[in-house]
Amino acid sequence: MYFAIRLSFVLAVLFCLTGNGNARMLGADFNRLQQLQRRSHQSNDANTQLKIAYEVIEIYDKYKGQKGSDLLREAQLNSEVNDFKRKNVVIDGVPAQGGKINDVAKKISDEIPDEVKKNAKDIVVKIAKSVTKSIFKYFLN
Repeated sequence: MYFAIRLSFVLAVLFCLTGNGNARMLGADFNRLQQLQRRSHQSNDANTQLKIAYEVIEIYDKYKGQKGSDLLREAQLNSEVNDFKRKNVVIDGVPAQGGKINDVAKKISDEIPDEVKKNAKDIVVKIAKSVTKSIFKYFLN
């Protein structure tokens, strides 16, 4: 009987320690999400928005599918994230670029009016902010 009580006490302590570790990790990630959301509101630079969006997606990927999550909302968010990833390829925090194709693209981009380039950057910023906002709302609910 004494052994059973000691064993249950040890298991209870281990359970509490494990639970606190996950809570601290979620707390740290939640604080990071808040920082990223503030940075997202302050910046209108396309590259910064892409970096923020990918970091927020990384945090989302870590916690999605856990107990108590809204499966329908999560499926919609997964679709939005996958669509974002497919359209905006980033490698090592830098938008993807091609070698010889980059030279051709540079020549073509020189002929594109600045207003069109600005509109394209604005679209990237809006999409990145939208994904960031959706993920942040997911974690608040």
